[in-house]
Amino acid sequence: LQVVEVHPFVCIVQEHADNGDLLQRIKRDGLIDEDESRFLFRQIIEALSYLESMRVVHRAVKCENVFLDSYDNVKLGDFGFSRYMHTNDLSRTFCGSRAYAAPEVLRSRPYNGFGVDVWSAGVVLYVMVTGLMLYDDRYPERMLDKQMHHRITFPSGRSLSEELKRLMFEMLHPKPSKRANYAQIIKSAWLINTPYRMRTEQRSSPPTSDFTSKSDKD
Repeated sequence: LQVVEVHPFVCIVQEHADNGDLLQRIKRDGLIDEDESRFLFRQIIEALSYLESMRVVHRAVKCENVFLDSYDNVKLGDFGFSRYMHTNDLSRTFCGSRAYAAPEVLRSRPYNGFGVDVWSAGVVLYVMVTGLMLYDDRYPERMLDKQMHHRITFPSGRSLSEELKRLMFEMLHPKPSKRANYAQIIKSAWLINTPYRMRTEQRSSPPTSDFTSKSDKD
């Protein structure tokens, strides 16, 4: 919101996120049901779609960078790795967290930043609805093998709609050219009936479930 110089420092004053970040919420309240996930994820995609319209890629999309205001509206933050990119531009810089990184980034291949943001958002969605990390990033080679074979395992104790699973498969396609774009995500069967809106009232406290910091399904 403002830049203030207090010699010898330059301070950036940003909007306060009263309810912390998305990972803190999941650790505090547990996994998020599909209805609430639709609301939050629609806001995440709206933010990323706006960035794309401005030719900006984020390159560090993860739960810790999805902040929540007092009404639990999404505020996408931490633009330290963001950059301007044209449609056909490619980047070669490894950015963000490995657990959320697309396979082309892990393989050190030139990549289109918009497709990388879609992949990372797909991982965020998985964490929201399962309370698990999709990949165990302690073992990069095993993680990359799962990604390249398009293997997504869902916890047996968590009932998820087929529409939701299909969307995650489309966002987490190992080939960037076959990965869903933002327009397709918004029009997906899981999101199409969820218009973008901002919450203006406090919501009631959600039920508590467990959060696991890593997947144990390798």
